[in-house]
Amino acid sequence: MLRPNAPRDMAWNPCSPLLPVWLLSGCIVAPLRPQASQQRDTVHLDFVCKWQPRPPITKRVIVDLSLHAGQFNRTPNADDIRAVEAAGGRVLYQFRVALLRAELDTAAVRALVADSPGIADAAFTVPDSSKFDASVQIFYKRPVTDHDEEALRHLGAYDVARMPIPVLQTAVRDSLIPRIAALPGVDFIRATAWGCAQPTNETRDRRTPP
Repeated sequence: MLRPNAPRDMAWNPCSPLLPVWLLSGCIVAPLRPQASQQRDTVHLDFVCKWQPRPPITKRVIVDLSLHAGQFNRTPNADDIRAVEAAGGRVLYQFRVALLRAELDTAAVRALVADSPGIADAAFTVPDSSKFDASVQIFYKRPVTDHDEEALRHLGAYDVARMPIPVLQTAVRDSLIPRIAALPGVDFIRATAWGCAQPTNETRDRRTPP
C-alpha cells in the first residue's frame, strides 16, 4: 500500500492527525459502545381488577386508559390530563372517545384505575405505540343489520360483534370514528365499557401485583 507523503522528521504513524479523512476509519482505538435501549414489554397486558395475564416486566409502561364515561361518550378533558401529570405520567395521545394514552409507572396505573379518586375503569398496555386503535361500541337508533356490519368492515373495522341490544362492538383506528359516526342509523359511539366483576358472596378483587 502506498503511504501518504509526510515530512522526513515525522515517523510514519497510521493514526497521525495529518492523515486524510479516508484513512481515519482505521484509527479508532476501541469501538464505541452502543447506548443500552430501554427494555420494553411487548406482551399486551390489561389492568382492570389486577394485571392480566401477568404484571409488566418494566416499571414504566405506555397504556391506553379507559376513562370513566358513564353510559355515553366523552373525550379526554383537562382534568384527566392533570390527573395523569400529577401521577408522574406523560400524556401521549387523546382519542376521539374516552381513551387517553399515557406513559406511567405501574403504581400510577393502579392509582388511576379506581372508582375514586381514579379517572379510569381499565388500562391496556400498548406494545406498538405507532398504532391508535380504539375498542368501541357503536349504538344504533334502530335494529342492527348485516349491511351495518359490512359498512364497518369496509371502513377497516375488525372483529365486529353484534350485541343483544342495537350495538356493534369492534376495534377501529381512531381516525375512522368521525366517519363511523356519520353512517346511517348510528346514534353515538363510545369507548367499550369495562368494569371489575364482583363474584357472588365475594369481595371485589382488585389486588395489586407483587
